[in-house]
Amino acid sequence: MHFGLFSLMTQRDRAKTPGLIYRETLDHVKIAEQIGMEVAWFAEHHFSNYCMCPSPLAMSTYMAGQTSTIKVGPAVIVAPLYEPVRLAEDIGVADQISDGRLVLGFGSGYQEYEFHKFGRDLKQARTDLLEILDFVHAYLNNETFSFNGTRIQMPETSFSIRPVQKHMPVYVAGMGSDVETQRRAVERGYTPFFTTGWSDVASVAKVKEGLASTYASAGGDVSTMPFAIQRYIFVTDSREEALQAADGARYIRRIAAAMRGKYGKFDGAFMQEVPADDEPPLEEILERLPMGDPETVAERLSRDIDALGPDHISCFMGIPGMPQAKVLKSMERFGSEVMPLLEKRYGDLSRLGGMAEQTRPVRSLVNG
Repeated sequence: MHFGLFSLMTQRDRAKTPGLIYRETLDHVKIAEQIGMEVAWFAEHHFSNYCMCPSPLAMSTYMAGQTSTIKVGPAVIVAPLYEPVRLAEDIGVADQISDGRLVLGFGSGYQEYEFHKFGRDLKQARTDLLEILDFVHAYLNNETFSFNGTRIQMPETSFSIRPVQKHMPVYVAGMGSDVETQRRAVERGYTPFFTTGWSDVASVAKVKEGLASTYASAGGDVSTMPFAIQRYIFVTDSREEALQAADGARYIRRIAAAMRGKYGKFDGAFMQEVPADDEPPLEEILERLPMGDPETVAERLSRDIDALGPDHISCFMGIPGMPQAKVLKSMERFGSEVMPLLEKRYGDLSRLGGMAEQTRPVRSLVNG
């Protein structure tokens, strides 16, 4: 098992410019590299303050040039919004510039507000995701190929830009009940990836149980099924600061729920914050999340590790509304105090899982 850093880059404060948010994110990534995190993930969203990163591959490419060891990648590429050939070439460029440090995350997307402006139909998102997964898989495994799909038609083409990696790690968000998606995961070694929000461990365990059923139906061995989750994390000795961090997590959930439920109201690109329907009290949100002093954070992460056996935990640490100095301090303490507590309990964390080079058989899929 290993940890990664997830950056959503939310603009909660109107006075904070996108440029400042990017610079702060770079600081986060550099600390993540210093404390030994495996990968830095960058989100993708459009047209709102929810996320100021419309191009996670561009962000990954930039961050690769500012770092030397940490892997970088999109979490996730909203596949239906892309021109596939350009996407494949951009993947090749990012992997070349990073010298083989690119990790890919794909998702179908869920915000109709975004799809509408791209002229895409959200109802087609699943179909588009599967075809783009197939196309990118063909690109990653063939220097020259043709593709004859429903949306993508490409004659035999030789790509001058090729990835450095022979087997690039690929994560796919959600789709835990979709047999066709999980069949691709089984055959190609993709890792299913789930956002947990403020969910408790029992709720996430049910998600994993559902995934396991689908994974088995897709021909997979559940005993070796990969599983990645995302958790909000904040390290502080102050109860007040922990509650402030929990409020930041609640803010994200409120905006995401409004987008998914199509009831969000905008002032320009800035979304109004309204409570979510299933929202627990702030104190309860805090109790569910790895937020607090190092011992509390380590214990709650241990609860996840013991119950869920994740291969990867993506750490959402740049909590919107928290001052940059406190975010950086929290990250430093995660590396110097929380990770040693987990290592004391489990030994070498990499033995619990890890982003090892994919070694499962990968089938070549050239013509869809």
